[in-house]
Amino acid sequence: MRTRLTPRACGVLVGSIALLLAGQLLGYPMLRVLAGAGLAAVLISALTVVRRPKVTVERVLYPDRVECGQPALARLMVRNESTRRQPAFVAADTAGAHQSEVAVTALAPSGVATYHYELPTARRGPLPVGPLLLRRSDPFGLVSCQVSIGSAATLLVHPKRYAARTATGIRQRHHFEGPVSAGPLRGSIDLRRLREYVPGDEVRHVHWKASARAGRLMVREYVDPDQPRLQVLLDTRTTALTADQFDTAVSVAASILVVAAQSGQRLRLTTPCGTDHDVQSVSDLLDELARVEQSTTTTNLLESLPVARDGGALVVLTGDTAGLTEVPNLRSSYRPVVCIDLTHDEPALHTGAGVHIIHAAAAQNAVDAWNAVPA
Repeated sequence: MRTRLTPRACGVLVGSIALLLAGQLLGYPMLRVLAGAGLAAVLISALTVVRRPKVTVERVLYPDRVECGQPALARLMVRNESTRRQPAFVAADTAGAHQSEVAVTALAPSGVATYHYELPTARRGPLPVGPLLLRRSDPFGLVSCQVSIGSAATLLVHPKRYAARTATGIRQRHHFEGPVSAGPLRGSIDLRRLREYVPGDEVRHVHWKASARAGRLMVREYVDPDQPRLQVLLDTRTTALTADQFDTAVSVAASILVVAAQSGQRLRLTTPCGTDHDVQSVSDLLDELARVEQSTTTTNLLESLPVARDGGALVVLTGDTAGLTEVPNLRSSYRPVVCIDLTHDEPALHTGAGVHIIHAAAAQNAVDAWNAVPA
């Protein structure tokens, strides 16, 4: 708890001391009385606010994940735990660079009050909220007291999404004609092989006869040769995109990936800063895109792209067209190949050598051009 004198109190103290000295020197008792009143006012004010508020404060964010630009609220529930009336105070809560102040009215013994305030969601990313600061001051504004209470929370602001269509024209793979992907796919129907059980495998896939013969648990591993796949390469290099352009790229990536996940396509997200994994769920994907940040790496963009031998669609989101010279060579591994350059003010769609190149500066224009890519 931190207690401090306000500038008004400092003025009262200085004035009181001056009156006291003048009263002593000039022999005016009234000046000494005024000086004593001023000093007493500061002392009494300090005594009224020095007591820590005996309240419990609970803050709940709802929702705790929200799309950029959508409303998010904090609910503040204050309960007076004492048997005495709790004087009014101010609860201040920080959310990033934004601060909200809630004027909590006086509470009766065991009284409860609930307050709501809006949180800023204009920018994508994790938004730290709190901790709460309770501030009290005396009626004369001479002394203020501040105490930190509760813990901090985090609001995840997901990237803004636009209406995008699923990737079309994806080359289908057939495991009986060539290699399949490295990992098995959930919900697949074609038996690939029998292997030893590992923690996390579904019990319904246990092959009991094979387990009895081998003397250890064996499970069936399935693949789906017809499930479309989508590879998204998001350029996180600061040399390729500005901060605003990067946020635009993340919004475009979210728009394309979410609709693909909802349609059952298999997804993989890759960045030059080390992100390279299969997307397991839409919520995990959005959380990942909310947290992704730019990096100062200067590696070649396409060096971070995994080698693919079994087709699938490739989407590259960048602003460095010079780093895309090798894109046409990827046609043997990916189809279709779509490069989205987010540094051009004039939206355009160019198709050549089997590669679709989109120029756009706004996320909406980029997604509109994506929807116009021929199958």
